Parts: sequence; structure tokens; C-alpha cells
Amino acid sequence: KTPLSAQRPFLESRKIVILKMESMVPIGDAPQRKLSRSASHGSNTNLDLQHDGVEDTLGYRIKAVEKEGVAKGKKEISLWHDVTLVHIDPATDRPTPYLNFVCEIPKFSRKKYEIATDEVGNPIKQDEKKGKLREFKKGDIFFNYGCLPRTWEDPTFIHPDAEGCRGDNDPLDVCEIGARIVKPGDVRPVKILGILCMIDEGEADWKVV
Repeated sequence: KTPLSAQRPFLESRKIVILKMESMVPIGDAPQRKLSRSASHGSNTNLDLQHDGVEDTLGYRIKAVEKEGVAKGKKEISLWHDVTLVHIDPATDRPTPYLNFVCEIPKFSRKKYEIATDEVGNPIKQDEKKGKLREFKKGDIFFNYGCLPRTWEDPTFIHPDAEGCRGDNDPLDVCEIGARIVKPGDVRPVKILGILCMIDEGEADWKVV
């Protein structure tokens, strides 16, 4: 198991901002798109997914909601701000040696889903360019793709190991190489194996494996 004490410096050394867990207030100038100061979610135990709109349209959204309180209406939460970076064991309510992974794109698929960082509640949407939905054109991806909650790649920081490029202003990306297919919006505990940096249109785009 990778100790949590070893994982945190691993992220901080790359100027990947970890959003404060106790208040959900971002460090520095990280963008904030939360709904309210709700309780944190350390696992997917009390989370459900709600699909709004029609799939394969610009208005389609996948939202995370709390399972409890259905009679009063399900409370929407942010997969970026309201899910903790560190995975919490639902049985003991204690931190584990793993981090939470939020899936955006399932393995063996092509639709380019992503967390909408500029929308209230940060739902998952299909990326678009010039009014057209985006997907991978060269084939399916062979891993589950997503991000680490409460992280943010600082666009004001020039990293010495990234050819002088700045952060891409998004959560830290993850390539999850487990055997199972994870659906968009699911939260799973993961162990960090390594990281590599890609340069995307002049921005540093770190990928955690």
C-alpha cells in the first residue's frame, strides 16, 4: 500500500493544488463551483447518479446526488468539490491509503465526457467544440479516464519539468488501469503507480496512473 503521507508530497511537488478538505475553499486562485457547504463524501456509499437531458446532445448532464432524503428531493453535490481526495472507509469512517478517482470516460468507449468546471455543481458533460460533441476518432480508449477530486493544475505556475509550460486549469487527470469498466460519475478508490506529463496546446497536462 502507498502511504498517504507519500502521496500528498507527490502531488504538491508538481504544484498540483489540493483543495482544502474541511471547508471546500480552494487554495490560492483555484476556481470554485460548489453548491453549498455540505458534508464531504469520502466514498461512493451515499452517492447516486442522475441523468438530465438527452444523451448525445449538448444539454445532456450527469449529476451526482445524495441517496438519502429522497422524499425531500435528492441533494445535488459536486464531484469536484464535495468528494474528498482521500478515500474514506465507509465501515470505519477512517482515511485509507488510497485516493478517490472520479470517472469521466469509461474504458472501451469514445465519447469525451468531462467535469464541467465552469458550471454550478460541476456535472459531467460531453465536451464540445464549435457546437459539435467531441469523441475520440482513432478508436476506443483502453483505460478508465477521469480525475482526482479537490485537485487543480495551477495555470500561473511554470513547472521546470514541463518544458516551461503552465497548468491547464483543470482537475488532475487519471488513467485508471483496473480490469473493470467504470461508468461516468462513479467514484472508486485507487492507488497511485506513477505520473507522466503531456504537453497539450502549450499547457502541462499531468496524467496519474
